[in-house]
Amino acid sequence: MDFSIATNFLEKILRINDFATATEYEKYLNYWPIFLIGFLGSLFLTPIFGYFAKKYKITYVPGKGRNGKDFDNPEKAIHDVETPALGGLAITIPILIAIFLLFRLDAMTIPIVLALSILIVGSLLDDVLNLSSKIQLLYQFVAASIIAFSIIDLANISFFSEDLLNLTAYTWSANILSIPISFVFPGDLILIAWILLCINSVKWVGGSPGLVESYSLVIFLLLFIVGVRTFSLFSSSISILIAGGLIPLLYFAYPSPKVMSGSSGKSVYGFLISVLALIAGLKFSATLMLLAIPILDAIYVLAYRAITYKPKNPIELMRINDTSHLHHRLLKLNLSSKQVLLLETSVSLVIGSFAILTTGAYRYFALIFSIAFVLAFIVFIHYRSNRKEEEKKESPESKYSY
Repeated sequence: MDFSIATNFLEKILRINDFATATEYEKYLNYWPIFLIGFLGSLFLTPIFGYFAKKYKITYVPGKGRNGKDFDNPEKAIHDVETPALGGLAITIPILIAIFLLFRLDAMTIPIVLALSILIVGSLLDDVLNLSSKIQLLYQFVAASIIAFSIIDLANISFFSEDLLNLTAYTWSANILSIPISFVFPGDLILIAWILLCINSVKWVGGSPGLVESYSLVIFLLLFIVGVRTFSLFSSSISILIAGGLIPLLYFAYPSPKVMSGSSGKSVYGFLISVLALIAGLKFSATLMLLAIPILDAIYVLAYRAITYKPKNPIELMRINDTSHLHHRLLKLNLSSKQVLLLETSVSLVIGSFAILTTGAYRYFALIFSIAFVLAFIVFIHYRSNRKEEEKKESPESKYSY
């Protein structure tokens, strides 16, 4: 585990000096102060940001979309009441503060802070002004490029075996203000595309209340386990901080929502998932498992829209708004927003448990898989009981019952 980036504050709250003699479970439990900081910070900040969002009309309006504007497809506005849209700031702002407090500013953390800051400012403006897809893609590209030109390089990809696919046909390096930077070709070009895919695929999950919060909570908890097992202090600390913050936010975002993450959170979750997984050294195949639902859904939706609407260019394709996402399809099957949330969360837990299995964590795999199975079973029972009630109400005999 790389302790050189830790500040004295982090060393004290994690009791890093005792890590060498700590048992496996103690290493996980040592992170409880960071989890608690994230939890209490979000519990305090979410209502505050929700209040200001409502006061200044930074909201999702039923039947219209964000801020009451007609830019979005009205059919995508699933929520029932006008809902504040700045909840994600209760997660993203504490992350920035935590990086300054917990870690030394170096060649790895400075680019992450810069990229995060660009994403937070850009997505906040999106929440306020409802930016076009072209502008959104622009600031996302800048943030992804900062990571690609940092020392966080995609030098190789590992799939299911230990064999590595080398992506360093050409390497360029330099220094800016004494900070080393580098770019490998074609690896970092792939990294930019990968980060953009992660940002937008996770962001698109947020079409149903509480879904992006519950999904992201699952992924960051799994990344925390991976970070501890791969001795990545940065990934494990930031992941558990975000997981702690997402629990109160999920309470507020759970159907019927009182506060939503908004672009301020959704644009950052996918970015951090991709970067933290890379820093933790997670295999590409395992990262794909963690992001299986949003990425496969995004690929399906883009292909469907390209075939159906025949856009002239990628920007026009990104601007298309319809109800072809997985959560929209599930809602059309008469599942409620709560059932969609539980179903997609349980499926992501199942797939994510196999990603954990690739790190050799057999006990965690069994636990996570069991929880996911129980959740899926609960959703199935609720769905079947609702269907039976509807059939009973619609049956011809019910017309003549007294």
